[in-house]
Amino acid sequence: MIQFIKKNRKYFFYASSIVISRGLEYFVLFFSAYYLSKDSYGQLEFYKKIIELIGVILAFGLPSLLLTYTRSKNSKIYLTGLSLLFIILLSTFLLPVLLFFGYHYLMIPVFFHAIFLNNGVLPVFFLTNNGSNQASLYKLITSILFYTGVFLLIRFHPDPEYAFIYINYFLILIGFIFLGQIIREYSFTRHFFKRYYRLFVRLLASSLTLVFSNIANIMFLYTDILIIKIMSKSANLDIADYSFSLNIANILILIPFTLVQVDIEEIKKHFKLKRKAQRIFKLVLIFSFMLFSTYLLLTKLVFTNFSGALIVFSLILLAKISQTQSVLLGTLLLVQKKFKLNLKINLSMLVLNLILSLLFYESFGVLGIALSSFISLTTRLFLLNHFSNFNRYD
Repeated sequence: MIQFIKKNRKYFFYASSIVISRGLEYFVLFFSAYYLSKDSYGQLEFYKKIIELIGVILAFGLPSLLLTYTRSKNSKIYLTGLSLLFIILLSTFLLPVLLFFGYHYLMIPVFFHAIFLNNGVLPVFFLTNNGSNQASLYKLITSILFYTGVFLLIRFHPDPEYAFIYINYFLILIGFIFLGQIIREYSFTRHFFKRYYRLFVRLLASSLTLVFSNIANIMFLYTDILIIKIMSKSANLDIADYSFSLNIANILILIPFTLVQVDIEEIKKHFKLKRKAQRIFKLVLIFSFMLFSTYLLLTKLVFTNFSGALIVFSLILLAKISQTQSVLLGTLLLVQKKFKLNLKINLSMLVLNLILSLLFYESFGVLGIALSSFISLTTRLFLLNHFSNFNRYD
């Protein structure tokens, strides 16, 4: 057992940081589901999801671009710096849009997510430039600060449903100070800046398919909540039921993300892909049974208000099993630089999910949206398996 842990210590260390950070997130979400009214919990979940969605759009696919293209030390430093400048520029265009829709107060939270949190630029920089251990430490610290603050706001603030908005205003200054310290560690030259600026522009132009594919892929995860918000007559209550099930099922995604991110350099070389896929599948099956049992216990003993959503949870869990098997295949498609094909698959599945969700919601409500996710994600899995030529490796 000790030899197994030593052999796989990089996975355990990186996974432990994700487990702890996600554990803090789930503690906050479960606490809010128990502590808040169902309506307030649904509102809290809506703001969390909308901030994450717009944050990914503002990041503009740059984390995926940096993960895919950066190889040399200079490329990791300069391309990350140029990505940060690009996000600042893009923010000046996003702000008027948020003002028009009356969501201008989300600008700081969205900006903070695009740079500092898990789907932002800095976590990828630490992973590619400093290695998985430093990336793990970064994830731990940011998660502790963020979710401790959210918990305190939920517990003590008079408007707890806005906790995921307010916390970013407290942390943004700390983030800028930390970013300034990172910049001071590196010396930038005009020659290299010009060189990588030209490369960055070319990469951004040639990788727009990667950018929009990443955005479409992420939007797939949030369209369900947006459809419920728009169509439901009791949106916050329906969002509460759906999000509670989704939050538990989402734990499965930690498995492929951990293994794929730690082994990204080996995946680029197409090294032992089938063995990695088998490991992911076995772990996902084990954890699926554990999550199903956990859901039954939680809704029977503690969260009795959510006991009526068992079928919804079961469908979402099946959808997530399909999604976990797609992570490695999607990464392989990106490594092969099949960006246009990846975009076509993600966009077509996004459209399919939207159409099915709108059709099924009329007849089945929240259950119909869960069913549409299962159909769309399973279809996506088959497409990725076919077009990535996965079976020809190893």
